[in-house]
Amino acid sequence: MLERKICSTLLNSPIGLIELSATNRGLFSVKIGCTPRFIGGARRCCEEGCEVLKCAEHELKEYFEGRRKEFTVRLEVVGSRFDVRVWSALRSIPYGEVRSYRWLSKQIGYPNACRAVGSALSRNPLPILLPCHRVVREDGGLGGYSAGLDVKRFLLRLERDNTG
Repeated sequence: MLERKICSTLLNSPIGLIELSATNRGLFSVKIGCTPRFIGGARRCCEEGCEVLKCAEHELKEYFEGRRKEFTVRLEVVGSRFDVRVWSALRSIPYGEVRSYRWLSKQIGYPNACRAVGSALSRNPLPILLPCHRVVREDGGLGGYSAGLDVKRFLLRLERDNTG
């Protein structure tokens, strides 16, 4: 069995440091608000994943500048079948809009699984790219967010301010 080569880099962003990790198959992890684990944020790279990282960095910078509404970077989405189904459905939520946990549970064919959907969202390994921040409670409350509600508010405001 071949060893899976992982490369990582840190990205400075308006919401703090973001650690991006990729393999030759695609970006598989976005950690918001991380603390540097490698000196000076230098890129730890493997040949196969560097292009994926460069693309992810570029697209996220454009996103934070309000110039990117869709991501094209190759993703490697790893999780349970249910989780992947939930995360995949996130892509149908348009930039600048929100949907409820109930709406998302209906989209994936489990109309009574709002809590399970919320749990899957808390495990989303690719926040922002798989936009779980666009999911809110039915009453309009924010619900939760793995990187914190301040980050969720920031992302929703960024998208709202750049829609149109």
